[in-house]
Amino acid sequence: MPKCSALLAIAIVVSGCLPATERDFQMAQTVTEMVDAINEIRQMSYELQDRVDSLTTIVAKRDTVIRQLANLAGVQVPP
Repeated sequence: MPKCSALLAIAIVVSGCLPATERDFQMAQTVTEMVDAINEIRQMSYELQDRVDSLTTIVAKRDTVIRQLANLAGVQVPP
């Protein structure tokens, strides 16, 4: 009985030392592609947020100009 458990332990240790299989390489490639896709989505998100911030600034400036013109013309502008 001890010989069987010793042989089993040796077999487990040896199987852990085997070279990576094609499936392992495919899994690593898939994980790498997923990381790249997530990074690309993150970059797009930053760019979209930058555009939204820019548009918010433009709208605020436009509203200020409209309010100033309305004030000069004596027209009431709702808040």
